[in-house]
Amino acid sequence: MRLLYSITAVIILAGVMNCHAQDRLQKALNVYDYRTAVHVIDSLMAVENADSIGLALQKARCLRKLYRAEEAASALAEVLHIDQYNIELMAELAECHTQTGNTEDAFRLYSLLSGMQPDNIYFKICQARILYREKQYGESISVCMDIIQKDSIPEILSMIGDGYKNLGKADSALVYYDHVLARRPGHTSTISKKADILLAAKQYDPVIEMTRNHLEDAPDDMTILPIYGLALHLKECYPLSIETFEHQRELGDDSYSVYYYLGLNHYMMDNWPRAVKELETAYQIDSSDVTLVYQLAHAKSHMPVRTRMEDYSLNPESERLYAKALDMLKPSPSMMHNIYGSMAMARHRVEEYEEAIKYYELSYRYNPKNISALSSIGYCYERLKKYDKALEYYERYLKVGKPGSSGYKFVEEGIAYLKQEKFMEETE
Repeated sequence: MRLLYSITAVIILAGVMNCHAQDRLQKALNVYDYRTAVHVIDSLMAVENADSIGLALQKARCLRKLYRAEEAASALAEVLHIDQYNIELMAELAECHTQTGNTEDAFRLYSLLSGMQPDNIYFKICQARILYREKQYGESISVCMDIIQKDSIPEILSMIGDGYKNLGKADSALVYYDHVLARRPGHTSTISKKADILLAAKQYDPVIEMTRNHLEDAPDDMTILPIYGLALHLKECYPLSIETFEHQRELGDDSYSVYYYLGLNHYMMDNWPRAVKELETAYQIDSSDVTLVYQLAHAKSHMPVRTRMEDYSLNPESERLYAKALDMLKPSPSMMHNIYGSMAMARHRVEEYEEAIKYYELSYRYNPKNISALSSIGYCYERLKKYDKALEYYERYLKVGKPGSSGYKFVEEGIAYLKQEKFMEETE
């Protein structure tokens, strides 16, 4: 009898301890204290006749919350042999594999689960995501198509659009982005992705309309504002683009792109002082963009420095920046031609004709098709009163120039003038 009482007491005590542990576990889970929860689960699993599958599943979920997915997978593997087709265990193990980057095993499990529950779209969604992350866009689209037959989820429609975009199928991507926007008209990421495609295709008007409509409801949307500003810039609506980027700056955005496009808009409007101001600020933020360096140099070249009352010389900062742009460049004939051409014109504007000739020669060397360099060199020699050299370059131009063009007529007039000047010199 005493033995019976002892056994009963032990059972009661074990039950009390178990209830206490379950209570501690629930309290830990309620406050997201997963570390404590794991310790409590381990103590519960040590008890005889414990629910090993249920506790292992709970432990795995806690470990995964703590980014200990490999330990979670091991805990699941220990009990999976008990019930190898347990859907909860398989799904949790697939989540663990996904977290650790073991996409192959994760995809295999999701495929098995999808076969076991064909109407469960969650497992197909997981398959589609894995395929997309692995850049298997065609396969991902195929799985997504199966999903939208059952439920046209905007996120899945967006994934299809992204897949087509990455495959270079812009028209198909736009179709699915439009499907998303029909369900979520103000979805900024979809607007942004659609705009990327349209801007790349130089379809500026639909981007302007789409972003402007969005900004009517959300005028301070910092995702859409720069897209609208860029589209206006590319459409050559420079004042409106300036207004947009100014608004963005007023909202607290002092990023590189804001100052760059403000400067570039003023640059395109020949507002050189303002262009220099904005581009200089962009340069202070990031001086690694060779295009910015070149544009800043070019803008500064339009602001010559006064040396005397009537004389001007090239802004030395402009020349330094041109030199930096050249140093930054990989040998690109077109860019070298543009830079040397700009350096030549900068010298030309301040009447430094010897230096201008040097740079015109270099520009022409990189692009012999730009025959206007020949007439410019001729004109510089004319201003230096080196008439023989001027005639040489003018005649070289006439050999390759198009008769009747404005450049051709200019050179013809120049030759006529020079021959008259030479005649006057010889008769004196």
